[in-house]
Amino acid sequence: MITLQQIARAADCSLATVSYALRDDPRIRPETRALVQKVAAQLGYRPNPRFSALMSHIRNSRPVAAGERIAFVWVHTSRAESARDPFLQRVFLGAKARAEALGYGVEPFWTGERGMSDRRLSHVMKSRGIVGLLLSPVMHAAEVSLDLDLSGFAPAVIGSARWNPDLHHAGHHHYLAMRMALERLAAAGCRRPMAILEAVVNERARRAWEAAFAVFHPTRAAAAELLWIGLPESRRAIARRIKESQPDAVVVSDYATLEQFRAMGGDEAGERPIYTLHWLPTAPEIGGVDQAYDMVAANAVDLVVSQLNSHELGVPISPRMLLFPGRWVEPAAARVRLR
Repeated sequence: MITLQQIARAADCSLATVSYALRDDPRIRPETRALVQKVAAQLGYRPNPRFSALMSHIRNSRPVAAGERIAFVWVHTSRAESARDPFLQRVFLGAKARAEALGYGVEPFWTGERGMSDRRLSHVMKSRGIVGLLLSPVMHAAEVSLDLDLSGFAPAVIGSARWNPDLHHAGHHHYLAMRMALERLAAAGCRRPMAILEAVVNERARRAWEAAFAVFHPTRAAAAELLWIGLPESRRAIARRIKESQPDAVVVSDYATLEQFRAMGGDEAGERPIYTLHWLPTAPEIGGVDQAYDMVAANAVDLVVSQLNSHELGVPISPRMLLFPGRWVEPAAARVRLR
């Protein structure tokens, strides 16, 4: 078995340099890394998986250096929106709690600050000793491209927007969430649930809601007529479509779509149960899918920390994706009746 000491002698460098170079640590110059890796390959070196696992455990168990911080970068989101939106606050607090439990501080930054460019923000974060980046959910776009200099950072994305470059991310499993909603409604006797999906949100979900609705609808033949991508332009059109399709329940993608639906007379009779695919505790009278983004954000922190422990910085070669379907929440009135 080829050892690190043999590689060090052949490459004429220290044992520590070999160890770091074989892990592609950026603290070693690129030309030195390339030389060590070439020598290791020529000698037929193969890492010992048990030793690697032990070292990973040791690194994961190490105390965090005092002052190490993770940046929570609010992407295309103002200070005011990040402070008042209950969903965004839940995300931030979930990330902050997990980071602090692991010994890291969290410092917020905003890409949209006046006079702030992406490159300048990168410089500011490096000058403040930031080691990891958490990139916030993007509320108003399906695709995101930033000019951040990610070298020297361990980055991870919270949410489902497409990123350029592609990074590790933790998000919501929209497909399984829609399946869960339809199965719950079917168990309650609903045969013709209708879904109203806001177009941008549907795209950000990579149309996974739409796909699951077609596959798992209780009356699959009626799924196409009961799926709305966006709302019709008039109250009359809404009334006509509801009369033609005769839904026995309504599932909406988010509260804004629900408010618009109600404002246009879609729920005048109040005779159909309404659920949301983005449940929040601020509206407990509406049941639906709790996306549990505090837990999603906590897992994004774990993605950042695992990169730091493995000395993996910058844009990943093979981005990882952690997806969670959330949990079903009955409306408050139904929960009271069950007691």
